[in-house]
Amino acid sequence: MMNLIKPTLALLVCVGTWSAFGETLPNMVFLMTDDQGWGDVGYNGHPKIKTPHLDEMAESGLRFDRFYAGASVCSPTRATCLTGRSNWRVSINDPSRADEEHLPQEEITLPEALKERGYATGHFGKWHLGGFDEKMAQGPVHVMPPWKAGFEECFSTFNVLVTHDPYARIGKHGIEGSYWQNGRNIPFEEGQKDHTLRGDDAAIVMNKAIPFIREQAKAKKAFLAVVWFHNVHTPLGKNPELMKQYADCSVKEQIYYSNITAVDTQVGALRKALRELGIADNTMVWFTSDNGPNLKGKKEVMSGKAQGGKFTYTPLGSTGAYRGWKRFLYEGGILMPGILEWPAQVKKPFSTDLPAVTSDYFPTALAAAGIPLPDDRDYDGINLLPLIDGKMKERKGIGFHCRGMDAWIEKKYKIIRISSKKEEKNTWELYDLLKDPFEKNDLAKKFPAVVERMNQEFTVWATSVKADEQKVLKKYHSSKTKKKKSK
Repeated sequence: MMNLIKPTLALLVCVGTWSAFGETLPNMVFLMTDDQGWGDVGYNGHPKIKTPHLDEMAESGLRFDRFYAGASVCSPTRATCLTGRSNWRVSINDPSRADEEHLPQEEITLPEALKERGYATGHFGKWHLGGFDEKMAQGPVHVMPPWKAGFEECFSTFNVLVTHDPYARIGKHGIEGSYWQNGRNIPFEEGQKDHTLRGDDAAIVMNKAIPFIREQAKAKKAFLAVVWFHNVHTPLGKNPELMKQYADCSVKEQIYYSNITAVDTQVGALRKALRELGIADNTMVWFTSDNGPNLKGKKEVMSGKAQGGKFTYTPLGSTGAYRGWKRFLYEGGILMPGILEWPAQVKKPFSTDLPAVTSDYFPTALAAAGIPLPDDRDYDGINLLPLIDGKMKERKGIGFHCRGMDAWIEKKYKIIRISSKKEEKNTWELYDLLKDPFEKNDLAKKFPAVVERMNQEFTVWATSVKADEQKVLKKYHSSKTKKKKSK
C-alpha cells in the first residue's frame, strides 16, 4: 500500500524468478461467502440445501475437513486472507466500522505482492476492510478501499447489502448506491436503469468477475480474482426462481437455502467459464466462508436433524453439530467448508484432516507464484503446497483471538478461553478434537500438562502478535480505542 514497501516486493520477485510449478504462473480465484456455516453445503451432509457445483468441487479437488476462518467474524477473517497474518496483529478484532478500523497501510497484501510478479488483480463483492472515501471514514485515517490495497479492477461494496435486487429501493445512504466500481460510486438512479445491477446479487458479482477473467485469459496474463459474496449475511433477498427449488420447506428455509444455492449457481458459472477459456487446469479455485452462521440469540430455530442426530440444521444456518456459531471460537464459529480445485496440481481428489486456515492463503499463493515471503515481518499462515504434494503430515499450532476469546488449535488438541482482565477468569478449556470434535468434554483438569504446554505456545505467539498490534494502535487509534482493544 505504501511506496516504502515496493522495493521489498521488487527484491522478493527478483529472487523468485519462476513459479513453484514451472514457468507458467497459476491463476488464482479466492471465493468466500458470508456467514455460511460448515453444515450449509450438500457435501457436508445437509439434507435439504442444494449445492451441486460445490459438491462436485469437493469430490474432484482437495477437501479440507478442518478448514478454519481466521476469526469468528467478518472483517478479521478478511484481513487474514489478504495478509497471511493474524487479525490481532493488524488490530482488526471486530466487524469494521468505516470510521474506526481498517487494514493498515503498512501491510503487504496479496494483490500487491502478485502485481509485482505481473498478475492482474481484481476484487468483486464485499470488502469491509476500510472506508472507501473520507466522507465514509469520517476523515483520511481509516480510508482503505480495495483499489488502495493492490486491486486494479474493483467492483465492491464497503459492507453488506440486500442479496437480491440491491438497487430496487433507496437505502439509508439516500441516492448513493451500494456498489463502487474502480473508485466511483454507482448512484441509485443509475443502478436502477442498469440491468446488469438488477436481480440476484451473487450473479451481479460474478458477472463482473468473469469478464475480468476473460480479459486476462485473452491477454495470456496470470490473474488474481478475489470474489467475496454477500450471501448469506442479512438482509437476505428473495429470489423467486431459486426459492421454487425448496417449495416443500418453510418460507424462512426457502429464503436461506436459496441464497446459498444462488452462490453455488455462480460457482458453476465460474467453473464453466474457466473450462471454456481453456484455463481451468492452471487455475487454483479456493472456496470457504468468513465465519459460522449467525445463530446467537435466535430462539426456536431448529428445523431438524440428520445422520442419526450428528447433524442439525436451522432455517438460519447450520454448523453441523459443532458447538457455537458466529462470534465464538468454538468450532461452530470458525470451522468452515474448505475446498481447493486445481486440476494441474490436485490430479486426484483427496481430503485432509490437517488443520488449515485463511491466513495460509497468502504464503501458499506466494509460493505458487515463486515469491519468497517478505522477511521483515512475522507471518502466521503457512505454505500449504507440501500438503498438496502429500508431504505435510503436521503443522504448527494455529492461534486465534477475536471478540474477547482466545484459542490455540493443533491437530489433536484445542485450548479455548474467554479473555478477561482478571487473571483468575482466564481459564483454559481443553478438548481432544479427534475424539470429541463437538467440544462436549473439557479435559483441562484431567490433562493439566497438555494445557500448560499449549498455554506456553500460545503465550509466545501472543507476545509477538501484541507487539505488532501496539504499532497499529499507536499510529491509527485514539487513546480511548487503545484502551478498548488492548485486552
